[in-house]
Amino acid sequence: MKKWTRSLIAVLLVFTAILGFIPAKTAHAQDANSFISSMIQLPTGSYNTKEAQAMIGRIQRIPAPILKALNDKGVKIILTNDIITNVPELNYLKGVTPRGWEKTGLTWDDVPGVSEKDVVVRIGYSQKGKGHNSFNLEIHETMHAVDRFVFNTVSSSQEFKDIFNKEASVNYKGDGYFSAYPEEYFAEAASMYVYNDNTRKQLKDSTPLTYAFFDKLFNK
Repeated sequence: MKKWTRSLIAVLLVFTAILGFIPAKTAHAQDANSFISSMIQLPTGSYNTKEAQAMIGRIQRIPAPILKALNDKGVKIILTNDIITNVPELNYLKGVTPRGWEKTGLTWDDVPGVSEKDVVVRIGYSQKGKGHNSFNLEIHETMHAVDRFVFNTVSSSQEFKDIFNKEASVNYKGDGYFSAYPEEYFAEAASMYVYNDNTRKQLKDSTPLTYAFFDKLFNK
């Protein structure tokens, strides 16, 4: 059974701050640091530490109170060097075709990230096109956990479904995924909201109802 360690988390957080991956809002970053260190699990052995630092920094863009709520729920974020189905908790997904991928010939063995009880993402697969269509892999998968464990699956609420029906097709028309499943639209739009000022503005300009929903949800 593969063992995971958090022995390098403190070092990574220091390097992340030095290299500027943590957002400039120092108070938010310091708050997020206290939660992220107990949530992140790193692989043993060699791996791309620079990319792991960057992934941790991007996850810290999620508001600190939300990260704290995830941590309080016992959610872990596992950064792996391996295919995700080799993580012991995900062995049961080997050979299984993900929902929405039925015509691709691919299985969970080919997917670089998933959000179950814990979030599991492959190091070096953050960008769109690296086995997924999400704007950012680690934030998208973490937002699924936020949806379920922090906001009690708010993506299934009538309020959000109404917004989904009106705006999901604006940016994702015919994609068969973000425009087809409210929970996927939630995770992707939430990622755009927190990623940076530019993506937040894009969200506001193109889908104002979606923007207003997250602006209220994340600033309670």
